[in-house]
Amino acid sequence: ISYGAALKLVMLAAGYPEIAPTNKNSVFSGYLDRARADGLITRTNVNLSASITRLQVAQLAAGAMKLDINNLSSVKPFTDTADVYVQALNAAGIVEGYFNNGTSTFKPGNTLTRGQVSAIVWRMRNYNR
Repeated sequence: ISYGAALKLVMLAAGYPEIAPTNKNSVFSGYLDRARADGLITRTNVNLSASITRLQVAQLAAGAMKLDINNLSSVKPFTDTADVYVQALNAAGIVEGYFNNGTSTFKPGNTLTRGQVSAIVWRMRNYNR
């Protein structure tokens, strides 16, 4: 799934309204502009057509949901990332990892399928704060 499509789905799942494009070259440009304005995205080199990674989706989702990243357990759920957004989403039951031979990994650099993003979006919509 592309960064732009995932961005739109995550923002809608977090309660944002539909946002019109701000650039005729991308249907997701309005979402990018709003995400930047709200501090969800701070980097400037976002390619909305590129595949999105598990880490990027976790950071967007945790930010859009305004999850607390300060009062997390000192026990890290995954051996391959200590990212606080991933940890907060895991604590909220939004994302899971891969468990193999007693080790739990998140695989932050892996890209996501539409089905995986759909599962995250469904959990976001059903999350009880």
